[in-house]
Amino acid sequence: MDDQARFDAMYREHGGAVARYVRRRWDAQAADDVVADVFVVAWRRLADVPDDPLPWLLGVARRILANRRRGTGRERALLARMRSEPSAGPPSMAADAPEVAGAVWQALSALSEPDREVLLLVAWEGLAPARAARVLGIGANTCAARLYRARRNRRRAR
Repeated sequence: MDDQARFDAMYREHGGAVARYVRRRWDAQAADDVVADVFVVAWRRLADVPDDPLPWLLGVARRILANRRRGTGRERALLARMRSEPSAGPPSMAADAPEVAGAVWQALSALSEPDREVLLLVAWEGLAPARAARVLGIGANTCAARLYRARRNRRRAR
């Protein structure tokens, strides 16, 4: 199979799963851009994509989202600094943080980021713990421990 055919097959098979992963973690308006970035990376690094590409693709998506979160944090910090200075721009420049509502999101927000991420990979993305471990770049035993802890903490919070 040539590179183009391999890439096309990978996109057809896993594009939807990557899109769902991103939409659950990022605003819907920018999700398509993130998915496109994931597949740009996949195309550029096609030789590095393993035979089971979904965990690798989700790992790429996770890193792209982390970069975007850092960028958003820097933007918010800049806007806050600008508002606090007398020469700051108009108030309309301030970006309001989106509010997350609902019992599910409240429960998830009570978990630590590592516990929440492993729980979402297993529950929402349908990955086995070993595949989730590859997405997170951790060992299978570490992943299993995080998953156990996340489930235990979630049960205690009820």
